Formats: sequence, structure tokens, C-alpha cells
Amino acid sequence: MVELHQPRTTGSIPKVTCFHDGECPICNIEINAMKKLDKEGNINWVDITGDPAALAKAGLTYKQAMDRMHVIDENQQLQSGVFGFLHVWKQLPYYRRIAPIIEYVPGLLPLMEFCYRIFARYRLPLTGKKQIKEQ
Repeated sequence: MVELHQPRTTGSIPKVTCFHDGECPICNIEINAMKKLDKEGNINWVDITGDPAALAKAGLTYKQAMDRMHVIDENQQLQSGVFGFLHVWKQLPYYRRIAPIIEYVPGLLPLMEFCYRIFARYRLPLTGKKQIKEQ
């Protein structure tokens, strides 16, 4: 069980924790849009490039976090890829309406996960960042 919570100005405790690459311009477009929607403070946004201690608490290496987006869900379980996104989206206005469609339309979730894997594989070269090697 992993507990990572940062104080919120709203006084609420975040329901999920989202680990993201704060140095990725592609990722930042989506993350920043979602942050603006997170007015209730339901998500603890952790920039993995600036908070290695949070990764260690979650049992993640920097390489794992750079290879795929990871989320600690409402049940304190680690999720990644599209499954992680779903837990984040369920906390946000507008996005929470899309999450059930993705979960229950036959074939859509595996298709999105397949597409995400392709994106994740080429994300670093697309942004000019070096591939991370396990240490």
C-alpha cells in the first residue's frame, strides 16, 4: 500500500496520484489541461523529474516512470498506461464521461493501450530526450 499525498489548497486529500514527466513538452500539453480541470484537488500531480523520493515511495524506478505513465489509484494500487489514465480521467469533469465508454466499448481499451505503447516507445526520441537505461 502506497500513500503519497501533498497538501492541497482546497483541504481535500487527493484520490489518485499521477506521475508524469514534467520535461516532456508533449506530456505537458495534456497534463496541464487536466491540472486546470482538477479544481477539486482529486489528483496529486507528481513531476518525476523533480521528485525522485516520490518514485521510491511508490516502488518505481526512474526508468519505469519514464517508460510509461503511472498512477496510484483510489485503492492505492499502481496502474500504468491507459489503465492509469482512466483513473485520472474519472476524477476530472468532462473526462469522467469518456472513461466508461473506453472501459465498456468492446475492443476500445486494448486498441488505446496498443496506441499508447507505440507513443510511449517513441516519446523520448520525439522530444529529443535520451533513452533511459536501467542502472
